Amino acid sequence: MKYVSINACLGCALIITASIVFAGQGPETIDLKAAYKVEGKMSAVIFPHHAHQEKLECAKCHKDSKAGGPLVVEIVKLTSMNNDFHKKFCWPCHVELEVPKGKSCTTCHRK
Repeated sequence: MKYVSINACLGCALIITASIVFAGQGPETIDLKAAYKVEGKMSAVIFPHHAHQEKLECAKCHKDSKAGGPLVVEIVKLTSMNNDFHKKFCWPCHVELEVPKGKSCTTCHRK
């Protein structure tokens, strides 16, 4: 009976540790057109969340640096090339971090 209790405790500890380690990892990718209902003729941006997360702190993009959640900028305008993702969020960061072809349409809008 003691072994069952010890194994149960170890199992719970493993689950809790895994939850902490993987908490806030977020999705692998995000379809921004679908998730934010962006309007336009361009193909959807399939945002490589995990790849960005490997290089940046969560607080670079999210208000709550521990759990993700709302973005640091408000995304309101969702039409045309001057939409808020371009003007307020993606392009400023790509320029700041000197991303090669960071404002080129085909860098993010792939077919």
